[in-house]
Amino acid sequence: MLSLIGLESTDTMSGHNTFHLLSWLTQALGLSLSQGHLQLANLVMRKGGHTVGYGLLCLGWLLLLRGTSWLRHDYKGARRDSVQAWKMWWRPEWAALAALLTFSVATADELHQMSIPSRSGSWWDVALDTCAGLIVLSLINLRARSRCRHSQTA
Repeated sequence: MLSLIGLESTDTMSGHNTFHLLSWLTQALGLSLSQGHLQLANLVMRKGGHTVGYGLLCLGWLLLLRGTSWLRHDYKGARRDSVQAWKMWWRPEWAALAALLTFSVATADELHQMSIPSRSGSWWDVALDTCAGLIVLSLINLRARSRCRHSQTA
């Protein structure tokens, strides 16, 4: 994910270039979109890319930090004890560090883009990227709670 984010942070993936690529693609597909619709589609595509990319990056950080911790426990035995099962799936320190690392990469990415003449860095993008990571962490937290609650009743 870091390599992909680094690649997308170059001049090649500037808004101007992605707009022309999208324009070519819509023409190749036989779609006729106005300039305004193409600009809106380009914006949605670019911000959607931020959301998906940084969400996946945060997930990757969380999995990396979680590592093999869950393998060191007896999951079947832990099913009876929801506290131990919960710790195998989720720890606040893992989530906090994953969020901090996601924020750090987003900040570095936008600072890098500020140094490229065809790009512009935006603190709004840092906020979007960090929020995408926090949403992923929240969804994983909900899933872990649900799974541990389900295991306790089984």
